[in-house]
Amino acid sequence: MARRRRVRSPKAVSPRPFIGMCMLVASLFLYGYSAAVVPWYVFLGLMLVWAFLMLVSLAWWSVHPDRLPWVAAIAYVVWFGVLLGGGIAFDWVD
Repeated sequence: MARRRRVRSPKAVSPRPFIGMCMLVASLFLYGYSAAVVPWYVFLGLMLVWAFLMLVSLAWWSVHPDRLPWVAAIAYVVWFGVLLGGGIAFDWVD
């Protein structure tokens, strides 16, 4: 009879990076919709912030996977802060 080799069980994969990326992609819809209510230069700034956060998430995918949900949460906080603060300060929404 042949001997059986011992195979190590694979390390469990954390769901946190997947959750973070899903949250970040979902925030893209909020950022895209804001084009209807904010001036074009604010929209451009918001899209640049979102692109930067996406690049950070892609770079941290294997280095710091547990931080990706926090990066996505920052995307929501920035969007909410810009729309609420700008809407109050500059009366964007009628």
